[in-house]
Amino acid sequence: MIIVNLFFERKFWYTEHMKKILIIGSAHVDFVSHVDRFPQGNEEFNVIRQEQIISGTGFKAADIFQHFDFPYELYAPVGTGIYGETVEAEMVAHNLPINVRTQLVNGCTYHMVDEEGNQTYFSVPGGEYNFDMSFAQTLEKDDIHAVLLYGEMLSGEGVIDLLNTLDDLEKPIYFVPGEFGDQMDEDVFHALCSLNPILLLSETDAYYLSSEKYHDFKLTAEYLHTMTGSDVMIFKNNEGMYSYGDEKFMLPCEHVPDIELQAAVFVLAQLAGIDVKNSMAFMYDFAKKLEHDYDDFTFAEGKTRLAEIIAQK
Repeated sequence: MIIVNLFFERKFWYTEHMKKILIIGSAHVDFVSHVDRFPQGNEEFNVIRQEQIISGTGFKAADIFQHFDFPYELYAPVGTGIYGETVEAEMVAHNLPINVRTQLVNGCTYHMVDEEGNQTYFSVPGGEYNFDMSFAQTLEKDDIHAVLLYGEMLSGEGVIDLLNTLDDLEKPIYFVPGEFGDQMDEDVFHALCSLNPILLLSETDAYYLSSEKYHDFKLTAEYLHTMTGSDVMIFKNNEGMYSYGDEKFMLPCEHVPDIELQAAVFVLAQLAGIDVKNSMAFMYDFAKKLEHDYDDFTFAEGKTRLAEIIAQK
């Protein structure tokens, strides 16, 4: 524990030596309705409880990096209207930077969750998915070590500018399609693949992004690897996570639904110099605790575990 204590006394000394991660994602209001089961056709159903939360891939990822004291740059546009005001207030409360504002109305999403944790959703998109080229002009290329890119940001306006910005940065890209894998423009995805992104995605998204060529997830991973030339990590529900790259292995684990959050934790561990297998294990342990023990969870526990892994290297 001496090594771990010294590690934290220096407040993660590696933050002084590490370059920033650039997070490109959204921030929006999410209305979540909990039901006993999904409605089947034209029928009435009761909502058990409903909640309004501030979510979005950029918001969640930046919050993780903020809690771990990791350096990051955030691109998550904040729009106007009541939803934009709500998002802005929450970002300020979490000490997250607001680097981009748009005059477009901020959108929202509506999720329905059944008793088994299955989800369905629809979104009302706004300016939070658009890319503003003026942001790229503020970036110090030498300060950026890698990019964490979420799929919804390839569905708004300015996609070509975004791809050109990523090309100009010439940094490793971690790409998480999230809930937009089946909606992604094929030409846009092929253009992204030319930048050699590391993919972190569900088995369903892997199937769609591989043009539905294979029903075997290992063949799908191999195919996506040939497209990107980089590692592919597929979240395979209750079977575990499969990695296809220099090493090919399955990490058995229970299903944790929030892939976007897990991806942020994985990238964080990678930036700390942890290998793929241990980064995946840390990602799962962290996400499981956050998902199931949210009220009792503290980031200090996650920091301690990360420090122990690094100390063992």
